[in-house]
Amino acid sequence: MPECQDFVFIKGRVELDAAPLVLLHGSGMHERNLIGLADRVGPDRPYIALRGAVEWEEGFAFFRRNPDRTLDYIDLFNQTHHLADFLLRAVENGLLKRPPLLLGFSNGAIIAASILLHRPETAAGAILLRPLSPAPTVDFPELRGHRVLILAGERDERRAPEDVVLVRNQIERSGADVTTKLFPAGHGLDENEPDFIESWLAENFPPA
Repeated sequence: MPECQDFVFIKGRVELDAAPLVLLHGSGMHERNLIGLADRVGPDRPYIALRGAVEWEEGFAFFRRNPDRTLDYIDLFNQTHHLADFLLRAVENGLLKRPPLLLGFSNGAIIAASILLHRPETAAGAILLRPLSPAPTVDFPELRGHRVLILAGERDERRAPEDVVLVRNQIERSGADVTTKLFPAGHGLDENEPDFIESWLAENFPPA
């Protein structure tokens, strides 16, 4: 597995020309966890599966939480710029053929939303699975032209119902094209979510 700027990653189908996916796993997971999902929702598009730069529990994360499980906003900010710098260099050196679509789950969804907040030029859009707002009291920048899918679980034991409403409203106010859907699931994915993601991708980021 190659390393670049402290990120370990796996790349797949890089010869294809469709909008690439950057896979951002959840806390305590690793770079392989979302590859199966990418194979289901985007078998005709390239991907890079990243390993979070922070060691966490039995795996990795993209940023730290505080001991009480609240977000460490300072580390989130710093790690957001770390990830954005990687994305810029990946486009410059041809690892990515264009700004990617970020597909993030939980911890990965939060840092994907943070990219939209702080460095939106490094991504074309995002698929946010079980996100939280990266900055609850801050306005997002102009995001017209960005397309964002937000998926939540109605029985999610790690998220309050208002969490998805907050991040959706923040991104919608920025002018992004936002699709939000609630599934009858917990923090894990519902069996119908991959089909929904695949349809959304085909409509919003069709293969070239």
